[in-house]
Amino acid sequence: MKKNLLVIISLLVIMSATMIAPVMAAPTGTSTITGNPAAIIDITVTGSISNWALAVGPNTDSTSVNLEVSSNYLGWTVAVRDALDGGKNAGTAGKMTNWTGSAWASGNLTAPLHVTGASVPTKTTGGVERTLSDVDQTIETGLDVVSAEPMDITIGQAIAYTDPRLPGTNVYRIIVTFTGTTP
Repeated sequence: MKKNLLVIISLLVIMSATMIAPVMAAPTGTSTITGNPAAIIDITVTGSISNWALAVGPNTDSTSVNLEVSSNYLGWTVAVRDALDGGKNAGTAGKMTNWTGSAWASGNLTAPLHVTGASVPTKTTGGVERTLSDVDQTIETGLDVVSAEPMDITIGQAIAYTDPRLPGTNVYRIIVTFTGTTP
């Protein structure tokens, strides 16, 4: 009887220990973490047009200036304008102006420059010709998130018979400013 009682007591101690063990487990807790990346855009403009052989009538170049866009925001935009860099006269906004090689001089082409962004299917809406001025003109709107998306930019310049040829080494010049935004 003592043996049976000892076995029963031993079983009860073992069963009690296994029932108590889960209750004695380390305490637990949870933490919720949320986040969202900031809207970003990065643009890189490469190329330029030097010594453009302008002829009377429309002139276009769609291979010399390129744009590359990376953005995590749907609806990003790229705009262009003549920022009147280097003290260029406000009355010449959007127009190629006489450049002596070191300073702006009087005289500009009659017609303003035109800039057209590329239309990349499912990525951007572009393809609309914009007349350059000192106000931002949207040439690209993003339809999707893009990473280093290349786009050709078309530059157009009309020349009239009344646009004079400049003397010496002077050239008509303009600096086009591209601005990327995530509205």
